[in-house]
Amino acid sequence: MKQKKFKSSPLSRLASFSKTVAIAGGHLAIDRIEKRVEKISKKKKEIDELRHKVAAAREIIKQMSHLKGALMKLGQMISITEDLILPPEVSKLFKELQKSAPPMSDEDIDKVFKKSFGTKPEELFKNFERTPIAAASIGQVHKAITKDGDLVAVKVQYPKIVNAIKSDFKNINQLKKLLLLLFPKAPNVDNYLEELKRTLILECDYKREASNIIWFRKNLMTKIDGIYVPKVYSDLSSEQVLTLEFMEGDDFERTKNYSNQQKNKLGQILYDAHMTSLFKLNKMHTDPQNGNYLFTPEKIILLDFGSIREFPEDFISHYIDIIQSIENQNFNLYQKSIRYLGYLEDERDTPLLKEHFKLISDLYLPYTKSGLHPIHPQNPFKMVEGFMKKVSLKGRKAPREEFLLLDRSNLGLYTKLKYWRSEIDWLTSKQNAWDSFKEEKININ
Repeated sequence: MKQKKFKSSPLSRLASFSKTVAIAGGHLAIDRIEKRVEKISKKKKEIDELRHKVAAAREIIKQMSHLKGALMKLGQMISITEDLILPPEVSKLFKELQKSAPPMSDEDIDKVFKKSFGTKPEELFKNFERTPIAAASIGQVHKAITKDGDLVAVKVQYPKIVNAIKSDFKNINQLKKLLLLLFPKAPNVDNYLEELKRTLILECDYKREASNIIWFRKNLMTKIDGIYVPKVYSDLSSEQVLTLEFMEGDDFERTKNYSNQQKNKLGQILYDAHMTSLFKLNKMHTDPQNGNYLFTPEKIILLDFGSIREFPEDFISHYIDIIQSIENQNFNLYQKSIRYLGYLEDERDTPLLKEHFKLISDLYLPYTKSGLHPIHPQNPFKMVEGFMKKVSLKGRKAPREEFLLLDRSNLGLYTKLKYWRSEIDWLTSKQNAWDSFKEEKININ
């Protein structure tokens, strides 16, 4: 079957986006009309509503897999929400997104290698498998053997993907329409889309990613027993090709079969790594989609370091103040810190901020108990939904850009710990990380 030509121009991608919005929006419009027909039974209404949501999601996902870039990255971000927001039948489609993405042609693979190394991959490696073992928003992964006999994973970037991403953000209104189709009550997303654009462009530089991997091998892997970061083959890497030690392990879904003791262990490792990255290193792996991890009963292997966020000292300080204000039920400190970070800054929003403080307190306080205990069973998005019924955030300014990747990391942590039902020592790890941050701050000053 002939492969479709990859679209990178603003006009061609706008046409695809517009078609997707129209078709998906049409399915959801039919859904809204049918729900108004009172003669239909409640059960049939529910079935029809789900049918139209699935049809809309299928149309969106089909374009995500073909266009890749920003659109596919949005799909991957949606996939980590599991079934906390969208119906399970819809969220399952987003989790399958990576598996359905069509691969690039052999001709395109050769173009990338010739640009990077002046030759085809078969000349660089003893063996190079042309069929990819994984595909993502920016590149695809191939299995290979070096001339020294090492088994490696080779990430190859899609040609013109940078142009495609820039085109997507020129079509910013179409991206917004797609988001609003799926999340009609979303607040103003301009800040988040700007941060997504910034990080996606950075992810296209594989030399930068290689540096990130080397940094995390040195600074995170050595601090957390149970975290593994693969070795980089710098002589077989470039801006568009990244060669890493080939890692084997279970995908996330297969960890469900691990014992409770093993899942508790992995949960604590993941949480410790999260706390250490944010508060000790002030630098995080911020793309927690399931395809970026492999697992064994004893360790977690981190695979992708394209999306990395450094957090400035002022952000971390006020973020700690926000958490402490919740623990101590100090609204004045909460108000000061969260407004400093760009959320509900207008004095007229104080009543709304009080509602928000109560919501965040309800979400966070279960994790202030000492000892080992699992994720709180209540769905946080259902709690947020209750808050949204009281107030409208639609069209409001989003908080500082750092929250996009931090929230994404927090969500990835939450969904994995919820899936495993891991019993975690929340307080000890958090307090150790906070103490390290404060000590470092004192030493600097």
